[in-house]
Amino acid sequence: MTALGSRPAYGERLEGVVQVAIMLVIGTAAGAASFTHVHDVAAGHGQPGWLAWADAVTLELMSIASGLEIRRRHRMGRPVWFASTVLVCAVALSLAAQVVEAEPSVIGWLAAALPALGFLAMVKLALARTVAVAESAESIAVQDEPETKVEAMRRAFAAAVEEGRTPDHRELALAAGADISHARRVHRRLAAAQSG
Repeated sequence: MTALGSRPAYGERLEGVVQVAIMLVIGTAAGAASFTHVHDVAAGHGQPGWLAWADAVTLELMSIASGLEIRRRHRMGRPVWFASTVLVCAVALSLAAQVVEAEPSVIGWLAAALPALGFLAMVKLALARTVAVAESAESIAVQDEPETKVEAMRRAFAAAVEEGRTPDHRELALAAGADISHARRVHRRLAAAQSG
């Protein structure tokens, strides 16, 4: 493992590239299989021609877009419940289309479910990777924050505690003129230090 703020070693970078390549291959294969099943189910159930393609495109892009939205919301510190619900619904619909097309046996259902479950697993791994990278970046960002802003946030936090309340990160950002994401990180550390 590299020290915080230093460049990763060649082996770590290579491992990261290989992991991303594997995730892309699995995601692409899962998406293609799922797309085909959704198209076939839609075409076989009253959605002829371009409508079947539209159903497949819509469902697959909903999965991708909601996964990206979850990442964006994580970075911004916003709630992810709606985007997560959309992702789970899209994967469930894709899974249903795949299982409907399967041979009616446990092995057939499991084999048909594999692409949707593989895609969901890849999204989860990608999000976990993003959170880990974001947390190490947060540590670096707090260290790089100009001392005057950090001190202003500390003073605002201490003043609020003296008033008998705990300020939120938005109040600290406003008091220091700091970026909201930096204020959130500083707030987390100050609140942890206060409770510890």
